[in-house]
Amino acid sequence: MRVSISRRALAVCGSIAIAAAVVAGCSDSSDDTVARDTSVSSATTKADTTTTETIAEAAAADTATTEAVTASYVTFFDGTTPAATRATVVENGDAFLPALEGMAADPQASATTATVEGVTVADDGTATVSWTLLMNGAPVLPDQSGEAVEQDGTWKVSAATFCALLAIQGDGSAVPGC
Repeated sequence: MRVSISRRALAVCGSIAIAAAVVAGCSDSSDDTVARDTSVSSATTKADTTTTETIAEAAAADTATTEAVTASYVTFFDGTTPAATRATVVENGDAFLPALEGMAADPQASATTATVEGVTVADDGTATVSWTLLMNGAPVLPDQSGEAVEQDGTWKVSAATFCALLAIQGDGSAVPGC
């Protein structure tokens, strides 16, 4: 059962993170699942290390910052949000626009949303975000650690966070913006 939940979570992430052509090319063999699990573990370890380092020099975000970061995450991971709008709430969004447009065509991606459980801000204009990816209201990637960056006075989902999700499901090909 645990393996099927992992496969479903990874499939959802792929639907969110990759253009429809890339998702269609992914394999579901057991060797591929092991490789994906390793990628998830590696990405999680890196995120945990980054989170630990950031917490040492960070503080709980004020209400306005928490609301701004939450709004960006909720907007970006809402599968019904138009690609052009999603590009405005992710760091370097213009570079990701082709991938976001491809995802907009995937009906499974339209069922995704996100919740934010917490935001911690560092002095350098970055924030660590505790969040959960949902599909049809059910958690598929719970308790994720991501980042937000402040660009021109606006809090956005970091390119690193989006690229980490792309790497989980990707076929190894380079994604513009990552």
